[in-house]
Amino acid sequence: MNMKEMTETILALSNNVGVLYVEDNLVLSKNVETLLLRVFKSVHIAHDGEDGYNQFLTHHPKIVITDINMPVLNGFEMVKKIKETESNCKIIILSAFDEKEHLYTAIDLGVFSYQHKPANAPKLINALYDAVLSIHKEENSRIFLTQLQNIFNYQNNIVIMMHRDKFVLVNQRFNEFFGVENIAEFNDKNNIGKLLFEHKEFLYTTPSSTWINTAIENQGKLYHTKMKNHKGEMRHLILKLRNIPEKEDYYILSFDDVTELNLMSLFDANATRDDESSKDKMTILTLLQVVKDNSAEIKIHNFYKGLTIVNPAVITDVNDENFTLKTVNTQLKIVQIAKFMTITSEIFPKDVICKSVKSLDSDNQIIVIDDMAFAPRSAADRKFIRLEPDADHGCTLYFKNIKFPGESSVVDISEVSAKIKTDALPAGIEIGTQIKVAISLKLKGRLITLSTLGSVYRIEENKRDYNIVLLYELVQKSLNDIKEYLSNRQIELIREFKSIDVNSQIPNNYSI
Repeated sequence: MNMKEMTETILALSNNVGVLYVEDNLVLSKNVETLLLRVFKSVHIAHDGEDGYNQFLTHHPKIVITDINMPVLNGFEMVKKIKETESNCKIIILSAFDEKEHLYTAIDLGVFSYQHKPANAPKLINALYDAVLSIHKEENSRIFLTQLQNIFNYQNNIVIMMHRDKFVLVNQRFNEFFGVENIAEFNDKNNIGKLLFEHKEFLYTTPSSTWINTAIENQGKLYHTKMKNHKGEMRHLILKLRNIPEKEDYYILSFDDVTELNLMSLFDANATRDDESSKDKMTILTLLQVVKDNSAEIKIHNFYKGLTIVNPAVITDVNDENFTLKTVNTQLKIVQIAKFMTITSEIFPKDVICKSVKSLDSDNQIIVIDDMAFAPRSAADRKFIRLEPDADHGCTLYFKNIKFPGESSVVDISEVSAKIKTDALPAGIEIGTQIKVAISLKLKGRLITLSTLGSVYRIEENKRDYNIVLLYELVQKSLNDIKEYLSNRQIELIREFKSIDVNSQIPNNYSI
């Protein structure tokens, strides 16, 4: 390549490449400056090493041309300071000295080119051409590596480099998934062997092999895996492991999150339900912590034979496993009887079912709950009062004008429905089947009878009997009778509930 072509190439590639020329000889300085201005748009001139270093800090040129022997600060001292600031700066020495000591010093400082002065224009242009090409190549490599790093860090997949059974390098997606700043923080908190959770047909550690060893033995195979993120959510990820060529015991793992495809239940429906329950519990405990922090009230809803009992409560403690609330004696009493309750709050997206009570302390009026989930329906959805009738009632069922065999009794009853327990279920009865029901109830000393056709809404099969939920529409007289019966029955149940002494039967502080 001739000098003209090299000059054109330098011009084309040096838009962002400034050059600094440091020379104490004003005549030589002017000559070289004229040459530099032909091939660079940004040229800076200094006449001693200290001035040169200051101009370097101001303009940040990528090429520095300098003499060695100069006042204040010599060329080598200036170059050393520049290299400490920017190691990639290209240094070209122009010196009348060619002693070996100077050459060795230049090599030690990482000088790009060492030339004699006065400057030989073709040789200097050639050195500048090489310097500009080197800078351009380094810039392209830096951009390329930056993009690779961005792809590595911000792709959706979790990417991990592992040495033997240790994670040594991870991408940003990994840190975000586990809620950590870096791999060291993750390693402090986690056991890698237990990272994957058990799920049917998924990869996880078993008594016979760790998940890591299984993956290493089957490199390239795709595995379904289940991991928990920092929010406590179980996520479904596809794992692939491959080794790094020529690096023994080094592997790359990639986890692709496919949770949104909702495939986990197809493999293991029971485990998926448990995961959802665990997720509900963590969410509920988080919401309860908010309630506690704001000293807000919740409400406890319970039923005594269908009689609704609602009382306020306050949260006194929340931890990772359970919560403690304080409430009134009435609610403590019904909880001891029902061993179940529903709580509501204005910040809950749904009512919360407390499936069981861990412990109850009547003296201190506190209840500890450790099993909870969001309810499919709200306690406020109950449009009609549904009560358990008194024991002295009668019930008969007919299907195709034939009386049901065995005994039947009413579990609960409302204006529009009744749940009836029966010993036997005749063939042909299914959802939507029409059944005649006759129910006798005592109201203020007189007998009332409800006789109507009902439609089967739900059938519950128990070990020894069946529960049938019937929906019906009563004639006006029967509707008036059942409304009056339910009103009187509520009063009876309130009196009955108040008369119960649970403390004589159950210790003050007990576990359920």
